[in-house]
Amino acid sequence: MSDEELSPETEENTESAAESQPNSEASKNDESLREKFRLTGDEEILKDVKPSFFAFIPMYLVGLIIFGAHMLFAIDWDASSDDNILVKTMIFLLELSDIGEIGFVLVMLGVTWFNRMLNGSTSGKWTTIFLLIVAFTPPALRLDDFIAWIMGKDSGFIPLDEFSYSLFGIFWSVLFILFTVFYQRSFHYAITNHRVIFTQHLIIPGDGRRILFDNINEIRTQRTMLGAMFGYNTIICDTGSQLGIGEDAMSVSVGTSGNSGGGDASTGEGHVTKNIFKKMFAFVTYQRSRKIDLPDPRFSFFCITNWKSIEQLLNEMHQRHSQSGILNELKEQIAESQD
Repeated sequence: MSDEELSPETEENTESAAESQPNSEASKNDESLREKFRLTGDEEILKDVKPSFFAFIPMYLVGLIIFGAHMLFAIDWDASSDDNILVKTMIFLLELSDIGEIGFVLVMLGVTWFNRMLNGSTSGKWTTIFLLIVAFTPPALRLDDFIAWIMGKDSGFIPLDEFSYSLFGIFWSVLFILFTVFYQRSFHYAITNHRVIFTQHLIIPGDGRRILFDNINEIRTQRTMLGAMFGYNTIICDTGSQLGIGEDAMSVSVGTSGNSGGGDASTGEGHVTKNIFKKMFAFVTYQRSRKIDLPDPRFSFFCITNWKSIEQLLNEMHQRHSQSGILNELKEQIAESQD
């Protein structure tokens, strides 16, 4: 039977089936979103949004820096008298790297320290810990071979004979970028007819914050140069709780306790070694303290696209739930009843 021979009833059934399919998919998505945001019975989602793909560009740059640091030591540098200071410095670091990759460790510690001193979005403790792990990977592998040599074995527990800068550069940079993508996709925001919902489904599902519209004092935006370039903006719902505003970092200070009494020589050497490691860790993880308006991805519409429509919807809902909005509705109702 051809298409022209179809009866009107068959055509109507086909059209209804085609319309019911997207409706069923929309209802499934709506139910999943309601469960995700844990909505109440009469609560409806007016808008939901996630951070832009470009929201964590500085984090991706850190991943590229990790890869670049490894590639610097993977290149076969050949120095001569006419070479510039960069080539001569790399030759010196490569010569140091013959003993436990000390040159690479120094470069990565420098990157970690500089990242902490920037005091930006990439200067958090987890990024610092990751960079320290990357820095101390070569000595850890050397330590494994040293332990195997003491135990009289041919190889260590880790099946790696030598540190490959290219392979480890790819591994650590890809791993850091994957962690960043996973962290970025964990944020999800929603505007309902009753409140604003911020959620982060990272490890514990449903972690987040809910703010009623009448508790919002101010709705403001914070745009950066990258935001202007890539078309995203951050919208902050200020409740007066100073959440996300304050010192974005605390400087690290490490003190040494005095040794009361006459300890033996071994105890003294242990204290000296311990103090050296503590001072080195304090130097690497030191960070400037400053007070800035710090938007938190967990409690703001962090780096979202189509931010103008979101801001307009927030302003409308905030005005509707404010005292002036309620009074205007009462006036309109009284005027209608009198008419």
